[in-house]
Amino acid sequence: MRQHHAQELEPAAARVASKYMSLARRHLGLQGGRSSVSGITATVFGATGFLGRYVVNRLGKTGTRVVVPFRGDEKDVRHLKVMGDLGVVNFVETSIRSLEQIEAAVADADVVINLLGKHYETLRWRFADVHTSFPAVLAEVCAAQGVERLVHVSALGAAADSPSEWARTKAMGEQALHEAFPAATIVRPASMFGDEDRFLNRIALMGGSFPFIPMVDGGASKQQPVYVDDAAAAIVECVANPECAGQTYTLAGPRAYTNKELTQYVHKTIAEPYAGVDVPAGVGMALAFGVQQLPDPWLTCDAIRRESVDLVMPDGAPGLAALGVAAPVAIEDVAERYLMRFKKNVSHFVDEEEQKVVRAPN
Repeated sequence: MRQHHAQELEPAAARVASKYMSLARRHLGLQGGRSSVSGITATVFGATGFLGRYVVNRLGKTGTRVVVPFRGDEKDVRHLKVMGDLGVVNFVETSIRSLEQIEAAVADADVVINLLGKHYETLRWRFADVHTSFPAVLAEVCAAQGVERLVHVSALGAAADSPSEWARTKAMGEQALHEAFPAATIVRPASMFGDEDRFLNRIALMGGSFPFIPMVDGGASKQQPVYVDDAAAAIVECVANPECAGQTYTLAGPRAYTNKELTQYVHKTIAEPYAGVDVPAGVGMALAFGVQQLPDPWLTCDAIRRESVDLVMPDGAPGLAALGVAAPVAIEDVAERYLMRFKKNVSHFVDEEEQKVVRAPN
């Protein structure tokens, strides 16, 4: 176990409890801010992704020191720097294939949060590399280095018997993580929506750019999307609340939709005629096989398999309410604001007082 500098005369357990109560109070808005210091260091893998920026922002608000492992160009992480006071958000180049670099990224951490995931496979990165092998190694490193809390983000639909390789490797990653670090908290979010999402934004982009959108088996499968900042709030609560250790939570929004209903909603919002075309699974798979050869495919064969089953909140599963998110945001509450940019030949803005779309005068 690492030695903490502050309050050396206190028993270790008391120091840890004090630090986590401090983070919990700040998370609840009772005190603290970006210039405060919680005394906690959190290493966040996958911080440069969609969910990551919201998690880092919430941690930064509590005065938590954040370590962001990253690979690639520094410009990809600059936007995270302003989410904390000077010196709060720190970056370290890390390859998840390097045990030495993983150990260095975790070395000073009290908390480790893993948000890494792959939407599609490449020749260099398979689902199993990111969803299964890395969580297993990370859990072993965290256990060896005495990390106090480990929060792992999996996905709604993770199951060993899923038709999707993506979902099966997610389930295997959960199992490997718990074997090495039994007190880890598992979080399973549904598809997430928000300003920068690859979900509703992509439907809108396709709706305005393509003559049709394939709806496999009529788009009858259901999903229950969750607002990204609600998911981030729940993850920070998992960090702050010791009772979350060893638990699994499912993060889903207030309403379930069929894939067809979601597509219809987006088309209506951007004032485009509905372009969904019902296709059998075989035709959808053939189309997906061609699309997945593109550098950043919007459709893959595995995604069709994944969405062939309903991805909704399981009965009795603890979720957002158990993590303090009592009134989760619905798609209808926020999506219109950020999807409006896909409307063609319309000048508009959002009136912040009335919270309704207002068209600018010609």
